Amino acid sequence: MKKLLAFIICVVAAANVWAGDNDNYIQVDWYPLCTDSVGWNIYTGGFVIGWDNASGIDVNMGRSIDIGWLNVIGAKFKTRHGQRITMGVGIDWRNFRLSNDVRFHKDGENLSIVPYPDGAESRRSRVKVFSLTVPVLLRQRLFSTVDIFAGPVVNFNLHASMETAFTLNGEKVKDTSSKIHQVPVTVDIMGGVKWKFIGAYVRYSPCHVLQERYAPAFNPFTAGIIMGF
Repeated sequence: MKKLLAFIICVVAAANVWAGDNDNYIQVDWYPLCTDSVGWNIYTGGFVIGWDNASGIDVNMGRSIDIGWLNVIGAKFKTRHGQRITMGVGIDWRNFRLSNDVRFHKDGENLSIVPYPDGAESRRSRVKVFSLTVPVLLRQRLFSTVDIFAGPVVNFNLHASMETAFTLNGEKVKDTSSKIHQVPVTVDIMGGVKWKFIGAYVRYSPCHVLQERYAPAFNPFTAGIIMGF
């Protein structure tokens, strides 16, 4: 990849040198890249960090983190009336950590939630999900520096894992699995408000994270901050 990028840069530079003062040489127009002009723009941005909760299971929201990049690469269309539509491809990593009273337990193909053994200490149990995301968000300018935004986010859930760890009678016990049957594709509804380059968002999914026949059914809800959007 680095060699290809270096080759492209050399070709562009050589073309400009070769042309000299000739007005007919090819010029690369970088104007649409990461701008906010009226019309279509190449776009990147939307770094999010939030805290996950879920209906259906007992989640410790303070220790369940959502980290994502809404648009690694995408497109933005801006109208003359303050509307912007952004769409692209991003990444997201969610962590659902249970309260200290219960834990995830894998038995064969099935994942369940059970109590810890009596006397268990240093308890932690979580499910992590990594997704490729496709957000389509409509932004409306309210004031000169304030926007509101909302829209669907499609998640292609590429990987999920479970980990439970605790100490019992002085011995460390750890249970892990990377085959917990996540739902391959889910859809979230996302919305929020932005001031300049920082804002707040909420995100809810009517879809279950894990397949019901293999695991407990739960729907995630996330609240957090968004930057560079």
